[in-house]
Parts: sequence; C-alpha cells; structure tokens
Amino acid sequence: MQIGVDIGGTFTDLVCIDDTGCLHTAKTPSTPDDPSRGVLEGLSLLAERMALTLQAMLPATGLFIHGSTVATNLVVERKGAELGLITTAGFRDVIELRDGSKQNRYNIRMAPPDPLIERPKRLEVDERVNSKGEVEKPLDEDGIRAAIKSLQDKQVEGLVVLFLHSHRNGVHENRVREIVAESNWAPFISLSHEVLRRDGEYDRVSTAAVNAYVGPGLGGYLQRLAAKLGEEGLAAPVLVMQSTGGVLPLDHAVRHAVGAVTSGPAGGAMAGALFAKLADEPRVVTYDMGGTSTDICLIEDGKPLERQETQLGEVKIAVPALDISALGAGGGSIAWIDPGGILDLGPHSAGASPGPACYDQGGTQPTLTDANLVLGLIAPETFLGGRISLSRSRSITALEEHIARPLGLSAEEAALAINALASARIAEGMRANTVRRGLDPREFTIFSFGGAGGLHAASVAQELEIPRAIVPREASVLSALGFLAADVRHDYQRVVGENLLDLKTEELRRFFSEMEEDGALALGDEGFTSEQIRFTRILDCRYLRQVYTIPVQASAEELSKDGNTIWMAEAFEEGYSALYRHVHERNAIVVDSVRLVAYGILPSLSLPKEDMAGSDPVSAQRGTRQIFQGTIIDTPCYWFDDLKPGMRITGPALVDSESTTVALPDQYGAVIDPYGSLIITPAEKFL
Repeated sequence: MQIGVDIGGTFTDLVCIDDTGCLHTAKTPSTPDDPSRGVLEGLSLLAERMALTLQAMLPATGLFIHGSTVATNLVVERKGAELGLITTAGFRDVIELRDGSKQNRYNIRMAPPDPLIERPKRLEVDERVNSKGEVEKPLDEDGIRAAIKSLQDKQVEGLVVLFLHSHRNGVHENRVREIVAESNWAPFISLSHEVLRRDGEYDRVSTAAVNAYVGPGLGGYLQRLAAKLGEEGLAAPVLVMQSTGGVLPLDHAVRHAVGAVTSGPAGGAMAGALFAKLADEPRVVTYDMGGTSTDICLIEDGKPLERQETQLGEVKIAVPALDISALGAGGGSIAWIDPGGILDLGPHSAGASPGPACYDQGGTQPTLTDANLVLGLIAPETFLGGRISLSRSRSITALEEHIARPLGLSAEEAALAINALASARIAEGMRANTVRRGLDPREFTIFSFGGAGGLHAASVAQELEIPRAIVPREASVLSALGFLAADVRHDYQRVVGENLLDLKTEELRRFFSEMEEDGALALGDEGFTSEQIRFTRILDCRYLRQVYTIPVQASAEELSKDGNTIWMAEAFEEGYSALYRHVHERNAIVVDSVRLVAYGILPSLSLPKEDMAGSDPVSAQRGTRQIFQGTIIDTPCYWFDDLKPGMRITGPALVDSESTTVALPDQYGAVIDPYGSLIITPAEKFL
C-alpha cells in the first residue's frame, strides 16, 4: 500500500492506494496544537474506511509520504528557533542590508523587515576566502570558540554560518561545525555553502537562516510523528515532500528543512501534472483552494514550472521550488469591510479552530464557507461526511452583523457578493500568472481542486474565457494524492561564472560527473539501484549584463561530444527568445552555475480507470436543493461517487461529495471521464 498525508491549515488530507489499485481517501480537521494528532486520527479514519485497523494498515504500507504546513507556519508566524550567526568580519549586517530590494519598491515609508537573527546574536570572526576560492586569511579558531561560547550562553537553538565566498571553498564553514562538535554544544547547524552553493551573500545567509529557523521545529515534529507511526506498526521510512515536487528521506529533509517550506502546494502541482498527462492537456493552470489559501501553478507538457527563489512574506528563500503563487483566499477566509466601505476577503482565515461561524465552535466572523452555505451551495448534512454539523443560522448571523447590514444588503445578497469576489480573486491570480509570462489564459485548461475549488471552477473559466475546466473526484485531497506521484529528488549545484563560449564540453562534463557521483552515492545509500536513478542536467545562463538567469537543459548525448559549446549557446538563445521575443547577437553569454537533479524513481502511481457507461445521470441524482443566485433556484443535486464515466449533466446543477461540491451554472455542461473527473465546458460546446 501507498499512503500520502497532507496537513493543511484547516484540514488534514489522506490518500491510500491499496495493493489492488483501489483509491481510498479521508479528511479530518487539522490539529494545530499537535499536527501529529490529526495525522493519527486521519489514518485511523482511513483504515476504518478500508475495513482495517490502524495496526493492520500501517505494517502493510510500503510507501509513506508526508507534507505539511509546519515549516511554512514557523516562518509566517515567526515562531521558529532562536538563531545565532557567525560570519566574516564586516559582514554581520548583510542579512539586514539585503540585496537592496523591498517588497513594495514604491513605498518610501515602508519599514525594513525584522531579520530572523537579532543583531546581538550576529558575531564576526577573522577569516577570508577570495572569489577564486583561495584562502587569504586563515580562520581565527580562538575567535570561533569565543563566539560559540557567547551564542551558547544566549541559548541559541540554531547556528547559521556565513563566510565570504564559501560557495567557492567551504573549508572554513566546515571547520566551524567541527569546533562546535568539540564544544559538546548541539545546535541545529546551517552552513551557507551547503544550503545554497552560488554567488550572493544575502541569498545564502537568508536561505541558511530559514533552514536553521524551521529545522528544529520541523525536525522535532517529524521525529515525533515517525516514532508514533513506528509504535503503530509502520516499517516503511517516512518520506517528506519538498517544495521542488520531489521527496526526501526524513533525516535528509530535516537537515535541508528549507526545502519543505512549500511542500503542500507542491503536492497539488504534481497531481495536476499527473492529471494533465492523463487528459492529454499540454497547457494546464491549476488552482488549489483549501481552507486558508488558493495556490496557482502552470503546467506545460506535463511538468510544473519551477523557479529558483521564493519570497515568503519578507523572507527570501533562494532554493529551487515549483513556481506556485498563493492567494489569501480559501474556504476559511474571513470577509470584512475595509475603512473605505469596500467588501474584502482574506487574507486572515478562521482556520481549523474556531473555524467558520457555521462550525458553531466559537467563530463569529463570516467566511467564504459561511457565504456558500447561506447560498445553498454546500449541503450541511453531508459536509465532511456528516462528521461536522453546519449551522446555517450561525452563518446568517455572522453575515448580517459584519457584512449585510453595514452594506444595506440581505444576508443572501452579501453571501453572493462574497462568492463572486472569491471567483474574481482566483481569476485575477490566473490572469497574472499567465499574462505576465506573455501567455494567453484562453489557451489553457483549468484544473480545479481543494475542498472549496469546485464551487468556483465554472465561474473562473467563464471570466477568463477558458473553454474547459476539470475537477477530479479526489479534488479535496489531491495534494496528498500528488505526493504519491513524486520521486526522491536531490539537487546539486556548482559555481562556474565563465563565458559559455570559452568553456569546452569536456569541462561541463567534468562538473556534471562530480555531481552525478554525489547523487548516485546518496541515492544508493537510500536503496536505489542504478536502473532506478535518473539525472537532469541544467546550466543557468545569462547575457553578460542580464540580472536573471535562464535554465538550459543539457542531455547526456550533447555532453558526450568533445569540443566547443556553440550548441548550448543556441539552446540559451532559443530559451531567451521564447521569453523576450528577441536575442542579443554577439553579446557574451555567461554560465553562472551548473545544476544536477538526481531522481530516485519510486513506484509509479496508477489511477483506477473505468469503462464508459451511459450518459443518463439520473441514478446519481439525490433530489434538489434551493440555491440563491439573485433569485431562488431549485437545483438538481448529484452524488459525485455515483456518477459513472460517460454520464452528462447540464447546468444549473450541483455535484456533491462528502468533502467537496462542484457548482455547474446555467449555460454549462459536464461529463465524467474514465478517471472519474468532471469535465466542465460551456453548453454550446457540451451539446
């Protein structure tokens, strides 16, 4: 069996594929006070649905992949470890000076962000490595010992080490770790050259600081979880989802904790890529609308787009990650009126506790879930399989008090406005993610998932004139399913900093060979054979005065040919032209660095596929429900699990399950595909 577990801000999602290929899902409220408790509760529910006990299910599990918001929350809520920094003399303030940028460059009154490391805990020592990696001044080891004693006295939990040009030669940073070990002090150690091996002191110290900031908390949580799972019979190793869309063994994931900061959304992107391949869709824009936020990602030719750095609030994380944009709009997002009297939604969320007003657990603020309940779009009796009883009256009270009366609306009109605002936010997010790249959103297919996503899929498609939207049957737990579509992934990097045409293919081959040896060794230690190992080779190239690099892939065949690298220059200019619609002839091309992605191939994910049945959905209909769309409409309701491939539905209609609802407005139709997904199209194309 294969199990994927995703802890979100509101719910914990679980997926299991058993030995017969059948797919089983479960969803349970997250437990922010102790996330592992929600995981065990969810696993028990999952086992129950499979007619098993937890103690019978876990020993039979051969693959267990976990992702969570633990690392993200530690950064966003500023609840990470107490940090100290040891750095080259004169460079203690790099983390505050940053790279000269700020989130809002036009706001001259914007206060500088608080660094993750307080200034009294940033200590300097004498040492110097030059830009070629040569040691010009030896490390002052007595100064290191004094700094260690000072930080230890300050009760530092995480130690960050940043030395100038350590990405060229990390000998001094490595020596600091040895001296720390000799002192019998055991902080979480984050060496900048191990976390990020490239130019840029601020990028390295910021990324290394995030690694140390979240490492102790994430590591403690994962180790507690692994221990509890082991007590219940799990023998398989716990693999941790990474922001890259790959997974790592637990110990490695803890050492490289910064790589798990956006692991949950990455799972959704990987699931989107899987379904894009199944549906033969070359261009897909996904959106994952959960309880707290909406995550948007572009998928081209079955692969999610990547980026080399992420801005999480005011913190820069310069490691590879899937290119996912987050919007502060989810089912639990709170609706409010700004000082100008304008309706707004999010980014604040009611979360899992107390949750929306309709949960009747103390929440009094109106949320998107409350609005959809008042509109009749959510069935209170089937929400989360009936395990949470929803109070429509509580939702109405919250809407009337905070939104309706101040705006002179009825509760239903206020709810409709909130619903429309959510759809508009998603549409705007998709527009920004496509148009800013020079892409036409009308050439994409929408892939909607997350518990709240299906209520807005058709509206968003209509707003953007996108002809097709897909909502999978497993929409509410899709990130957890995406975990099972991932492989083990290790990333390696070497600094080059030379003119591309001055390089020989033999030199590039040497760089990659060194990294391939490291990757093969790491994956071999994790149990992968040579047949299960794959490499992707990338050069980060730019024109001489260009700020940002463009990744260019190099095949093993190309690297096997001795001689010049004109072939790589042509590949770079092709990539540059695709982005900017021109090239700079006779401009020098610089190779900043070379990167290797080493994959350990895990068992492939195979989704159940059914034969096409008849088109009449009457067997799946479960009565009607009154919804408010300006007027009251009696709307037929269908049960998602009872809809078979080939069945066709015309709007207005609702498709319910225990963890999601899909709204099909008038002038839209939908058909179930062989994988159980709902394919939504305008009525004229549907008929």
